[in-house]
Amino acid sequence: MVYRENEEERIGFYICHCGINIAFKVRCAEVAEYIATLPHVAVSRDYLFMCSDPGQQLIEEDIAKHGLTRVVVASCSPRMHEKTFSGACSRAGLNPYRAFHMVCVREHVSWVTRDMDEATEKAKVVCRAGVSRVLHQKELFPKSFSVTPATLIVGGGIAGMQAALDVASAGFKVYLVEKSPTVGGHMLQYDKTFPTLDCAACIGTPKMVEVGQHENIELLSYSEVQSVEGFVGNFKVKVLQKARFVDMDKCTGCGECGAVNMNGSADIKERGGEMWVDRLRIDEEACIQCGACVRACLEENGAERHGMSNIVLQRFDAFKAAASDGGSLDGATDLQKLLLMDVAQREEFWAEHFKKCVRCYGCFNVCPTYTPEDPELHPSRWVSRGTGMPEYPAFHLMRAYTVGPACINCGECERMCSAGVPLRMLQQIVIHYTPDQVFDLVPGLSEEAKETIRTRAAGDKRRAAYV
Repeated sequence: MVYRENEEERIGFYICHCGINIAFKVRCAEVAEYIATLPHVAVSRDYLFMCSDPGQQLIEEDIAKHGLTRVVVASCSPRMHEKTFSGACSRAGLNPYRAFHMVCVREHVSWVTRDMDEATEKAKVVCRAGVSRVLHQKELFPKSFSVTPATLIVGGGIAGMQAALDVASAGFKVYLVEKSPTVGGHMLQYDKTFPTLDCAACIGTPKMVEVGQHENIELLSYSEVQSVEGFVGNFKVKVLQKARFVDMDKCTGCGECGAVNMNGSADIKERGGEMWVDRLRIDEEACIQCGACVRACLEENGAERHGMSNIVLQRFDAFKAAASDGGSLDGATDLQKLLLMDVAQREEFWAEHFKKCVRCYGCFNVCPTYTPEDPELHPSRWVSRGTGMPEYPAFHLMRAYTVGPACINCGECERMCSAGVPLRMLQQIVIHYTPDQVFDLVPGLSEEAKETIRTRAAGDKRRAAYV
């Protein structure tokens, strides 16, 4: 043991024998003597059991007697006794965050080193490092924070659902985040489960129902975690909940809205031998906001909006307000912009597009559903291929009405058009609007053309059932 007086920083160093756990490979007295030669070390001791009550009392007495400002203890893992020694420093009046450091010479030295000489030298090195470190520690003070006992569980598979139910049943709030539109995960894709060969759906479905109905579980499906901030008990999690376009409280999940449009970029599912698209994953950029999904909704009856939301109408109202104030229409679709135009602006819009048409008939040739069954509507009656300007705008409207509701919205006609005519939008207009509404949106037809279209629309049973 060595004492030094009148040092600005006065360090007390203590190395524990830990019975024989450390002493059987490390010459503890030799290490204590070496550390005593280092600057600022005022007290250096080796002791049989530093974690014992006499060992802790020894630290407290040395702090009071020798005016120690820092303490380094070389013993076992900090996980076991860091609180023990920091408590001794606190009782002696020191700030443990500033004054105390613990060096592990049991797990890191004696237990993993065979040779005693090597173990002793290694102990000297790590203890010297501990003495150097403790001089740079700053004062810290504990604070009290309110704790949020809620739990966030990411992933709504079988494991996530069970974890949510266990926590919720214990009385705690649970936020269950699932990136898919529904919980269940991959397990429900299997027929049987190992090792009992139980039905996967028989196991998963009751848990899905219980998760959806449990009062302590808030299910955030079709959502993804964006960021996590904070600390244990006070996390702040940002969750992106993607637009569903449906009222989830009233949607029955029948899938009829998804059957109206085949989008190659969407997830295709099979039901009853028919392919349909999950509209919960609607592609906003590809959506032309025709409203067919709303009309297909079995709950969308009467004045009150039910299954399908009115998000399209809300967006249109926002663009309408922006247009009236002279604001920007960035983000509006061509159809929305067209609806906000007056008659003169619509005539100019279509004239600008139609005058570029070279009447190549390529839009006919590429269409997978076009069949020239109606000679009255066949565009050859209104313009010869490749010659003369077509009667504005009968040529393209006649083509759209000829294709009619057989259109599958593939967009091939528009993609092949070198003139950039918005044929896909025109096709949707003639499908989803009455002839008189079409004449307002696409003005300039002759009375003869209008009468032909009215006659065709009135006799088209397919379209009458669709509108």
